[in-house]
Amino acid sequence: MNVKRLLAGILSALMMTAGLSAFAADTAVSAPVSQPYRLGAQATVTALNLTAEQPSVTVRTADGQTLQLNLSDQTAVLDTRTGAAAALSGIRTGDTLYAWYSPAMTRSIPAQTACEALVVHLDSAHSPAHLLTAESVTGGADGSLTVLTDNGGLLLTMDKNTAVTAYRTKNALILSDIRLGTRFFAWYDAVAASYPGQAGTVKVVVLPSENRSLTMVREGDIAIGTARLENGVVMVPLRKAAESLGFTVTWNSRERNVHLTNGTVQTVVTPGEDSYYMATAIAGAVGMSAPSPLGAASYVVKGVTWAPAELLDVLLGSGTVSLRGDVLYL
Repeated sequence: MNVKRLLAGILSALMMTAGLSAFAADTAVSAPVSQPYRLGAQATVTALNLTAEQPSVTVRTADGQTLQLNLSDQTAVLDTRTGAAAALSGIRTGDTLYAWYSPAMTRSIPAQTACEALVVHLDSAHSPAHLLTAESVTGGADGSLTVLTDNGGLLLTMDKNTAVTAYRTKNALILSDIRLGTRFFAWYDAVAASYPGQAGTVKVVVLPSENRSLTMVREGDIAIGTARLENGVVMVPLRKAAESLGFTVTWNSRERNVHLTNGTVQTVVTPGEDSYYMATAIAGAVGMSAPSPLGAASYVVKGVTWAPAELLDVLLGSGTVSLRGDVLYL
């Protein structure tokens, strides 16, 4: 990744945090440098319109802004005290809640924006559940997971005792189900004043996966193609992504697999298999990581092999790929 861009994103996220939450005093800094892909604010409900073709909740934020939050089937409603899904029908005019919404707004009065989540039943003694997206994921040898999130502004650590549940379902989840692109709620109050900030959480609620296209970007913010978020896994066109990082990519028509090497590390990707590894490519050296799943098998469509973006982390180290909204940085 471009180091300057990463540091700018981290600083921007920390700056935005100061203005977004009445609970985030630990991360207070000055005004934002760039636009985040998600905003959050504590707000009071001033009007409800839940039966219209475009259902909405109108709120007045703690800083005095009036917003019409447009709802969809994808809008999550969460009880911050229990971590359970809550009903929109339980929201009343005058209620205080925490809203997570898009920074893209209309110029109307009030401004309208898409609502991603509402957190209800706030507790004045604790921060509400934070809605986050895994922008980069690193697994620890002790089974812990460290997730870069909040527009590069927060490193969130989860250990083996962190409870991981699914929103609105009883699906059993584990830490490794949290991958690049996963959206989730997490609970924490204190954030260490570092760059990025650091926090730990004992409870996570994972939202359903979403499918969308992503812009794939390299150094200098140059768009080099399109990636995909599919069934909760970020997938990249393997040749284009790997060659942009200095790999030589070769299709073996006889074995029907793909060989990648940069002279230092190498791997073989077999379409249809969710098993990935890194091996040394240095002559005379021996070394190979244990094959492991990355959440999806690679596949071929119209001559293009698609594979999980996290394979590039396996080959080059955690943080090689990073997601910011709909942009995947390599």
